[in-house]
Parts: sequence; structure tokens; C-alpha cells
Amino acid sequence: MIDIHTHILPGVDDGSPSEEASIEMLREEERFGVTDVFLTPHYMKSRGYLRTYDENKTVFEQFSMAAKKAGISIQLHLGNEIYYTFSSIQALRDQTVAPMGNTPAVLIEFSTSEEDEEIPEAIHNIVAMGYTPVIAHVERYSYIKTAKDYEVMRKMGALIQINAAAIVGAAGPATKKFVWKLLKSGLIDVIASDIHVFRTNYMKEAYDLILKKFGQVITERLFNHPIFAETRTV
Repeated sequence: MIDIHTHILPGVDDGSPSEEASIEMLREEERFGVTDVFLTPHYMKSRGYLRTYDENKTVFEQFSMAAKKAGISIQLHLGNEIYYTFSSIQALRDQTVAPMGNTPAVLIEFSTSEEDEEIPEAIHNIVAMGYTPVIAHVERYSYIKTAKDYEVMRKMGALIQINAAAIVGAAGPATKKFVWKLLKSGLIDVIASDIHVFRTNYMKEAYDLILKKFGQVITERLFNHPIFAETRTV
């Protein structure tokens, strides 16, 4: 199982306040059977999260050593969760922010409260750079509620990610009903935890529910998407 969206890297955003807390988050992922974790700290000007990739990489290297010393066998990969703005493409070009590990995937998010007309533009621009945009936690975008919207995004070259919390109903019954409808329609590509220290990690529970409903092949694709699985040992 691969968790592609987490806020475990310590002290860089609102995900974890300390190395010790981050180690415990990894221990829980390990108990769930997670083999690879992508550390994707926020890059979001409006919230003051502006640490560069190089700055995060320094913390990542130190944390990777601490995790290994603590006996953690999970393979760690560094990336970003990028709040998309007009300057995001330049930030990717100059490596202020980064794709996810050794993959061509770029994790992006948008406003959850106001309709964001930049989503098609973002997908187009990121694909034009040779990357694959991964739209983070789509269940939070209340203005994207039709299957056609998701079909268009995927046809443009995006991957659709939802949080495990939405699968199990922790985001509310209406959201649960909606994401299960998307799953049945085959419109979801990746499930991840989006874990923060103050949130419950529902990866194992979501995995078991989907396995029971859809079987091994579909479950493996959702929790071990090829774009991440094929490069995880690089």
C-alpha cells in the first residue's frame, strides 16, 4: 500500500510539530501495511507555507535518517501539495516546489469554498510541462459534483485523489455517498490519507471496505497506482 498524500514531515506545515510525532505517524502507517509514504508539505502563500523544496529536502534527509534509526522500514519520498495559483508553473520550473519523489506526478489543490475556474488551466499547464497533475482531495470541492466534470479532468490527463476519510464516512454521509458513486463509476484513481497529527488515519479501514466491495484488482490500483508503484524503488 502506498500513501501518496501526507503531512508527516515535521515542523514544515500544520501536519506534525515534531520528529517524535512524525515517527509515530509512520509507525501507524507501517501497522496498516503501508510500504511507501510520500511526504507532501503544503506550499500555500495564503497560509504562509512557503518553504522551498531545498529547505524541505534538508528536513527530509534528517527525518529519513531518524526514521531508519527508529526501525521504520517504510520507503519515504519527498514532494509538495501545491495550492495552485498563476505562479505555480514558474515555481515548478525553478524547483521552488517539486513533483512527487521520482515520479512525474504533481499534487495540486484548489479552493474548497469558491468555484475555481483555474482547474482546467492548471491541468493543461502541468501536462504541457510533461507532468501528471494529481487533483488532491476532490471530495472537498463542492462546486465539482457531476461525473462529467471528473471525466473531463481525467481526459485532460489528471489523476483524481480522494481521502480515505471520505470513504469511511468521516467527512459526512453526503460526501461518503458521493465518493462511492464516483468509485462505482471508475472515476477515482488514488486514495490517500492526507494525514495530519490531529486527524485519524483511515487508510486501512478504507482499504478493507473497498476490497470487500470491489475485489483485489481494483483495490490494488487505488492504493498502489502504477505511476507511484513503478518508481517507488528508484
